Amino acid sequence: MQDPATTPSQTAQIVQLTPMMEQYLRMKDKAGDALLLFRMGDFYELFQDDAIVASKALNIALTSRNKQQGEPIPMCGVPFHSAEGYIESLVQQGFKVAICEQIEDPKQAQGLVQRDIVQVITPGTIISTTALNPKEHNFLASIALSAKGAGFAYIDVSTGTFAVTAWDQANWPDALRREVERVQPREILVPEPLPARLDLVEQPPGTFATTFQAWEAAHFRRERAYRRLTQQFGVRTLESFGCEDNDLAITAAGALVAYVHRTQQRTLDHLQGLRVYNTGDYMVLDDTTRQHLELLQSPQRASALIDIMDTTVTAMGGRLLRQWISQPLYVLPALQERQGAVAELAGESGRRTQLRQGLERVADLERIVGRLSLGSVTPRDLGALRRSIQHLPSIETLLHNGASARLAQLAAEWDPLHDIESCIAAAIVDDPPATLRDGQAIRPGYHAELDELRDHDASGKNWLSAFEAQERERTGISSLRIGFNKVFGYYIEVRKTQQDRVPETYIRKQTLVNAERYITPALKDHEVGMLRAEERAVQLEQELYDALRQTLLQHTGRLQQMAGLLSQLDVLASLADVAVARQYCQPTLDMSDRLSITDGRHPVLENIYQDERFVPNDTELDRQTHQLLLLTGPNMAGKSTYMRQVALIVILAQIGSFVPASAAHIGLADRIFTRVGAQDMLAKGQSTFMVEMTETANILHNLSPRSLVLLDEIGRGTSTYDGISIAWAVMEFLHNHAGIAPRTLFATHYHELTALADSLERVQNFNAAVREWGEKIIFLRKILPGSADRSYGIHVARLAGLPLMVIDRARQLLATLEASGSSHAALTPQPARQRQLSLFENGHTQLLQELRALPLDDLSPRQALDTLTDLQQRAQRLP
Repeated sequence: MQDPATTPSQTAQIVQLTPMMEQYLRMKDKAGDALLLFRMGDFYELFQDDAIVASKALNIALTSRNKQQGEPIPMCGVPFHSAEGYIESLVQQGFKVAICEQIEDPKQAQGLVQRDIVQVITPGTIISTTALNPKEHNFLASIALSAKGAGFAYIDVSTGTFAVTAWDQANWPDALRREVERVQPREILVPEPLPARLDLVEQPPGTFATTFQAWEAAHFRRERAYRRLTQQFGVRTLESFGCEDNDLAITAAGALVAYVHRTQQRTLDHLQGLRVYNTGDYMVLDDTTRQHLELLQSPQRASALIDIMDTTVTAMGGRLLRQWISQPLYVLPALQERQGAVAELAGESGRRTQLRQGLERVADLERIVGRLSLGSVTPRDLGALRRSIQHLPSIETLLHNGASARLAQLAAEWDPLHDIESCIAAAIVDDPPATLRDGQAIRPGYHAELDELRDHDASGKNWLSAFEAQERERTGISSLRIGFNKVFGYYIEVRKTQQDRVPETYIRKQTLVNAERYITPALKDHEVGMLRAEERAVQLEQELYDALRQTLLQHTGRLQQMAGLLSQLDVLASLADVAVARQYCQPTLDMSDRLSITDGRHPVLENIYQDERFVPNDTELDRQTHQLLLLTGPNMAGKSTYMRQVALIVILAQIGSFVPASAAHIGLADRIFTRVGAQDMLAKGQSTFMVEMTETANILHNLSPRSLVLLDEIGRGTSTYDGISIAWAVMEFLHNHAGIAPRTLFATHYHELTALADSLERVQNFNAAVREWGEKIIFLRKILPGSADRSYGIHVARLAGLPLMVIDRARQLLATLEASGSSHAALTPQPARQRQLSLFENGHTQLLQELRALPLDDLSPRQALDTLTDLQQRAQRLP
């Protein structure tokens, strides 16, 4: 947003405009780069460039208001009561939307109605239930940079989730990039000018950047950010949050709170805590690995891991599971606590089923509390909150006497929230309306004056019914009816065919095509009393509702705590349910270097292809004898599937889940690297091979002894000899470099590499088994010890549908190559080969004669060396 100060040129323009347009331009200056929705009666209007942009984005009509200096003012608008959908559409397209409301009653305004911007809705601050995915967070993030490090904070305004981390080491750009890619913020705040380079961090797709201009950059200063955070949390220091001396974390988090305050322009009671985390407590997964393993999304629109594992029954649990999968733990005690809870629930089917049934009746407390804080909570939300609390006692009963430490802790922290339920029950009707403007949200008996006003309204309506019946009988006009509109109030309507029966005491008010409308003094007197009572009832109901909201806000922390407990319980019960339904085993977790999996299965593929029996496979990796498993075998034989399933099993184990295997021993991995599959990045000037080499370089530069490395077909994007050389060197590096020796799965078509098992002690050969049946091959999907001796590429090409003529010719050429034991020379046409052979033989004969004739005894050592070198170079130039 820009400085709200009006420029001189704008001031000159304002002088020539109407008062309303003067007000609009002042609000537009205040809105800055946001589209301004200017409230006028029952519509939000947009003018000038905003109208042109919005009309195209929303596909609505563009008109003009009037002419100023001969130029029309472009204009478009949307109805006030249905504006939410239009606003969501604009925000989804990346626009910011400033809402300018009438802040005084138009009936009481003296002259121009006062207006002001009450909220700015941005991609990172939208809270509409229809715009957000229930099981996904909508994060707003900020970056604080210095020459020595970076801070990164993110917040979900709809739930109050708020976290920050920072790095001061030399590799902070890589760490920052990974966190931005993991969090996938919808909007990211960046100060300008930047104190350090940010071009190393790419903006994820779908993320919109908001730049703080120089006059706003004070929000990124440590002192101001510190003050903002202490005010928000009502504390004197940030020691209790663990970031008192972390300037970069404070700066990033403080700027974020300042931006949310400025855009929402209201208290943020649901921002009651800040989670300061260390990325070292979590497994490192870069964006390449996330994509290769398809953790949260699949580019082929097939099922990702989250789709298979998420059987949570609450939106809160779904969001938490998504967080766990994107950020697996690397802290053994915490993992063992999670695993213990899953094991307990997996072993008690009846109890687990009842827990999930109870949780299924719990609403999204996190987002209800968010709307409560931001002033957009509806009566229906409060009804859902009350019903959710009513189900807590039954869930609590099922938690008692838990054997696992985690479930026992959840039970100890449990808060039944009885007082909050009672507070809502006393004030809100059992079946509340969708919005407060629909009326009748406050329970009868809650407030005496409101009951009287409602009684007055009811008696007034009874009076109207009696008055209508009386007038019909008195006048003999059976079609006479009493109506109401906002312009004339209550009226008597008589069809024109009955006009001759209208009494002289009726006062004509409006003429229609087929009817006349009248009033009487008695009707108008009664109308005044009714409208006053109705207006006061609406006002009083709003006051009572606001008072209830303020009361509930005092319990925000308790509600959020219970939301957190319920979401954890939901995830743990969901993981237990998956473990039982799919026959997962409880893995042994420790800090050893052992990775042992018996009958491991791919969690996604075995669930997708249920008509086929998934062939399980074993895995043994350690850093002593089985550090690097070299996989050979044909395409489609299952090498990539096998590698991915090993990585997914490790990730599931490190979120606390059971795993798809009959037994597993998982020595925790601090990081998983993958180089599986490739794609051209032509827009960035990178070929498939360049992408492959870049990703491989990243892996080799960032290895640790506790890493798990998956490499598939290294070197395939260049010539055979280049490729083999690169793959060979990479294997030697992984085996020998500085004692790191990470656990590695290395798949290749280069059979020459299998010889390394003879010279590198920790390399073991394995192959994806196939069987030949005539001209066909059968993929057994089994990984067995030993190396493959063929690639079966022509068989796979035949399965892919290459023309038979091509297949037959390929077989002929393959037979020739295998018989000759060489490469392209065997395929060279015969006359050319004969000429080459002749030249070769003649050249060698001459060189041998010269060699025999050398007077070696008469030459000095230097002369003999020079002569032999010359002969060697000439021999190398022979065809």
